[in-house]
Amino acid sequence: MKRKATAQLVDRLAFLQREEKRPIVPRNPPMPVTPEYWPLYINGNKIEKNFFEYLDYAEKNLKEKHVDAAFAMQNQKRIEQSSWFSEQGIPKACFVPVQFLETVKYCYETLQKPNKKGINILQGWVGEVVRGLIRSNKMWMQDVDIVYGVVHERLVDHFIGVEIHLMENTITIFHYGVHKVKENPLIQKLAVLILAIKLEMMNEEINFNDIVLFQVKKAEGLPKTKFPFNCGLFVVKMLECRSLGLKKMSSINDDIAMDLRSKLCCEMFDQFMDKDFQEGCSR
Repeated sequence: MKRKATAQLVDRLAFLQREEKRPIVPRNPPMPVTPEYWPLYINGNKIEKNFFEYLDYAEKNLKEKHVDAAFAMQNQKRIEQSSWFSEQGIPKACFVPVQFLETVKYCYETLQKPNKKGINILQGWVGEVVRGLIRSNKMWMQDVDIVYGVVHERLVDHFIGVEIHLMENTITIFHYGVHKVKENPLIQKLAVLILAIKLEMMNEEINFNDIVLFQVKKAEGLPKTKFPFNCGLFVVKMLECRSLGLKKMSSINDDIAMDLRSKLCCEMFDQFMDKDFQEGCSR
């Protein structure tokens, strides 16, 4: 006679029941992967995405940081392609940041009323730029014959291009647009100050009353723009053409302004995203 099983049956598949089921997790969770990212630096400043997005707005004038970046690109090209510039007989030149000429202006009072130590314009940042101690690392009158920059009239957001020829003692103004030209006081002061800088570089005595002004003249035959927001873009492209010795600038006009913006944007991105260049700028 068989005995009845009195022990409780064991469900060997209980662990598969929904209420008993444990979540399945990888035995070795994968390590999170972060894509390689190289930040973009221009003039030692980290550039964000909106820097380039802003350039795509057709009805917005360039900001000073865009002009500075475009000028830094021109300086870098002259360093990387120095042999080509020399072979083409292109004058030795450099581009200075927007703030530079404005900073030089503050030396005017010192020039008029020097202290007991005499006139000293080449101090601080101005001296570092002129002596080539910082980018573009070119010394005036040795590595540089022509200096390109801009004067920014902030009240009307208007840029005036400036070409300073150190050898010919001339300042050429590139003004175009809807604003009427007035004698800009900063440019008039530069006519005195640039010569004072030359004298100080040559260790010659500076006497305000004896300074012969740089000749200030206006460039002729420049294309015009009907739109104030194209002013900064036109100045940048015109000075670029001028520095390369290009006389025909008819390709700079309102009809292709958007194309010029896009091209400038791409050129700056390609120039400054070079890994080795980035490492040098971020140090």
